[in-house]
Amino acid sequence: MVLLASDNRGFAALIGVLIFGGFCITIATSMVLSATRSMQTSLAMRQSYEAKAVAEACADIALQAIHDDTGYTGTGGTTLGMGTCTYTVTDNGGSTRTVDVSASVGRIVKTFVITTDQVSPTIHIASWSEI
Repeated sequence: MVLLASDNRGFAALIGVLIFGGFCITIATSMVLSATRSMQTSLAMRQSYEAKAVAEACADIALQAIHDDTGYTGTGGTTLGMGTCTYTVTDNGGSTRTVDVSASVGRIVKTFVITTDQVSPTIHIASWSEI
């Protein structure tokens, strides 16, 4: 009978160790998944900031083209860092121009629409909005 009692205690200890191990594996898996989600969010935030910076730089390039030639209309683009951008300058008549800018870094895209109401002697920005 003593053997049966000690066998039961060993079985109970084994079950306890298995339950504890399962609990530890669950916690470890949860921590790995949380870290992965955190890294993905961090990457998306970084790419968002970079895309905005690229779009703003591209807008500056388009505005410089208007400054250099007040009759300028057309499209252009460039690659800056890890991002690419394109812009389109449209003449709305008189001194009014619309500049559409789109920039992307990874899967993140930022778009701006800029309107001027004066192009000479200096450019006056009537509106600058992110879409």
